[in-house]
Amino acid sequence: MLTNRRKLVFPVVFVLIILTCMYCPVAAVNGTVTIAYRGAGGNYIGDTVIFDGKNSVGNMTVIKITGPGLPVEGVPLYDATGIPGSGNTVATELNNNWFYSWDSNRMKGNNLLQTARYTFTAFDRDHPEVSATASVMLKRPEFYIVPSRNPAAPQDYVLLTGKAEKGVSYVKIDVTDTSGKILHTFMSPVSSSGYFDSGFHVDMPPGQYRIIVSNPSMKSGLDQIFTVAVPITPQPVLTSSLNGTATTLTEMTTPASAPTPPPSSVPLSVVVVVAGCIGAIALFHVMRREHP
Repeated sequence: MLTNRRKLVFPVVFVLIILTCMYCPVAAVNGTVTIAYRGAGGNYIGDTVIFDGKNSVGNMTVIKITGPGLPVEGVPLYDATGIPGSGNTVATELNNNWFYSWDSNRMKGNNLLQTARYTFTAFDRDHPEVSATASVMLKRPEFYIVPSRNPAAPQDYVLLTGKAEKGVSYVKIDVTDTSGKILHTFMSPVSSSGYFDSGFHVDMPPGQYRIIVSNPSMKSGLDQIFTVAVPITPQPVLTSSLNGTATTLTEMTTPASAPTPPPSSVPLSVVVVVAGCIGAIALFHVMRREHP
């Protein structure tokens, strides 16, 4: 009887290992992610671009952008200087649809964008291997204004550079709050090719502002959203004594980041398969001890 049981051990363990290793295809993610944009596909940097699509995999969709001037891993649509591989998150509705409105004028570091074609990638937050892409042509306006820092911190020096319509000899630059109240006004000469620049030190509290460039002979003014961020504050975290001298170590803290971090490089299915195989091998050794 004991011999028969021992004969059964090896087939049982073998079947357990095979079934465990077959978990990966069985657990393959079902569903798809799609992305599309509304319009002809040519937008000026500063325009609002509408994206939508479907996600039948999970309830959270992540979107990132990559292209000239940006990391190849992609960055969030609202932070060109964000963590490579991360993106902005949008909830998926009950009917698997998702919708995202991107105001490129509010993108942190949008001065990094060029006149070029950019790729927008949508993927499921929990299953980043399920993704889709859309290609959109972005154009820098013929007439524009770009702050050297946006956002900037109080006391930062910000250089404003831009291009106005030809034939304009000067431009007026107004810095206003969100209600339209003018806080600063600067006058800048314009070169024969239309370029101008002017700078100022930030003396406004944290918040959102507008930079408006105008001239009576210009057909339309230039308008740029400008953000003053909360300054980084060092926080003391440890005090120690070295050779009789007190030393304080500090940790730099920044506001919490909204974008979703890059996905983990180790898929969950791999972890489960490895754990299953280890469990089957352990069971095999236990049964050998019980039935020598």
